[in-house]
Amino acid sequence: MASHWLKALLVAMTATSLAGAPASAQQPLPLKTGKAWKHKHSGIAVPATLGGAPRERGMAYAADDLDVGLSYTVGNAAESLTFYIFRNTNGAVPVWFAQAQWGIENRNTFGRPAVVVGPQAFVPPEQSSASGLKAVYEPMSGPYRSSGVMMLPVGGWYVKLRASSQTRSPAELAQWMDAALAEVQWPRKIPASPDAAPVTDCPAPLIFPVAAQDAAKNGGADLMSGLLGMATAQSRAKAKPTPESAKALAAVRWCRDPDIGGNAGLYRQNSDTENYLLAMGDNGNGIWVGPDPGAKLIAMTEKDTPAAPRYSITLMTAAQNIGFVTQDRLPSPQRVIEIVKANRRVTTVPTWGKSKSIGVNSDAL
Repeated sequence: MASHWLKALLVAMTATSLAGAPASAQQPLPLKTGKAWKHKHSGIAVPATLGGAPRERGMAYAADDLDVGLSYTVGNAAESLTFYIFRNTNGAVPVWFAQAQWGIENRNTFGRPAVVVGPQAFVPPEQSSASGLKAVYEPMSGPYRSSGVMMLPVGGWYVKLRASSQTRSPAELAQWMDAALAEVQWPRKIPASPDAAPVTDCPAPLIFPVAAQDAAKNGGADLMSGLLGMATAQSRAKAKPTPESAKALAAVRWCRDPDIGGNAGLYRQNSDTENYLLAMGDNGNGIWVGPDPGAKLIAMTEKDTPAAPRYSITLMTAAQNIGFVTQDRLPSPQRVIEIVKANRRVTTVPTWGKSKSIGVNSDAL
């Protein structure tokens, strides 16, 4: 179960990320009996029956189908499959797969389950590289014999499949999950993704010998960071893979710092000591922390004036990036959590849809 501080933070994140969101957020999906449901953005079509299990319901957890889930059950949940699609705005398959693993490994129903299969990479349907990750568990208590998770990228989207069974062995569950994925209708052309590798522990954890404080206000840098965030999200959505970009992605290995409590994890690329991602839950909401890009760009045009260090805190959700008060050094996760819980936002930047308007908290500038 999540710790007290994590529950409070998730509540704050929900209130922050859904501010101004359409009423359609967190609503049942419109489903037609016996008909497949098609995700309008990715082109993924999920049948009404998956792996022999009938569809029970579908839910949209964010507006415009940016985060959806379809549930399939047999009997009184004797067997269940849940198929999720959510937008890729940050992190990578290894990060969100590790977060999903935490959800299984710490679920009371399973009593600290043991890993039987994986974590291991696999080649998803209609893809040529081992871009997906898979793990299957054997529960140590409760009614279930097996539980598992698979995750894979599909262009600008992540797909997650969760399965649990009271009758199937772990090996049988693994086969069932593979068969379920094979029944899904995938897009004809899926951009190539690098091979996935499970996260490992970072060689040395980040240390924060001096507590971060609010940096001096700099409205220009804050607005510039917001504009850069919007431009980056737009270019990322339209970008086509190149040999150079594929090589760069393949060179990234994610590591994780020691447990900070609850289903929250601190992840770093190639043991970076200047940037980190604070992943919250397992559906793509993450807080990116690192040198402020707006301040860096402005400093390039003011070479005669040494730039004071500035570190940004950016909550990345399915539809927008929310920038919080800038810090004078790399802040600890605890400091980040404190700032987000207090909702000390500075900018709100849309990364999805037609809106190009940046919301600004004038009191913070």
